[in-house]
Amino acid sequence: MLTGEQLIPRLAELYDTIDSTYKAAIDQAGFSCAGCDGVKCCTVDLVLHTSIEMLYLRRGFNTLEPHIRTQIAQRSDRIVRYKRQNPLGEEYRSAVCAANFDGLCSLYRHRPMICRLAGIPHIIFRPDGRAVESGGCTRYEQDIRPGCPGLQLDRTPFYRELARMEMEMIEARGSRTPARTIAEVLAGNSEHFLF
Repeated sequence: MLTGEQLIPRLAELYDTIDSTYKAAIDQAGFSCAGCDGVKCCTVDLVLHTSIEMLYLRRGFNTLEPHIRTQIAQRSDRIVRYKRQNPLGEEYRSAVCAANFDGLCSLYRHRPMICRLAGIPHIIFRPDGRAVESGGCTRYEQDIRPGCPGLQLDRTPFYRELARMEMEMIEARGSRTPARTIAEVLAGNSEHFLF
């Protein structure tokens, strides 16, 4: 039976490809996240749709110093409780990810694809052929877009490969892990229901 651990090297390889593609794009545009506090990109409501990314994120979480893990788990627990009590609350939607400390991600090496691709304009071609486009973050749109209007990263191959991995896990396990926010994945009691 295929396990998530067996897919981790493939996911790490995909992440390396994403990182190099992203770096080439931001270098071309002259864009950097340096000095940004992450308030617009590193939000609590980012959703992971694949169990392989949840597993990889938890794997990274488990390598952190115990006091950092405790802080992240406590922050995540508060976020999850608040979301359940106030699903449309503005305070929830504008909160920063529980893994973000002073504008830096404590799980940077293990961050999911959605985090790795944040900030710059992109396009995704859906299975039905329809293109879905989105702009960059506020900083990109204000500082970079006027001088670099044509940049648009095609995320399609990355999503396809991630979907292939997830389908292999579903086929082997016979079930699918429901989508979860990053906070739900990192909450103190979350590991038991993820896998």
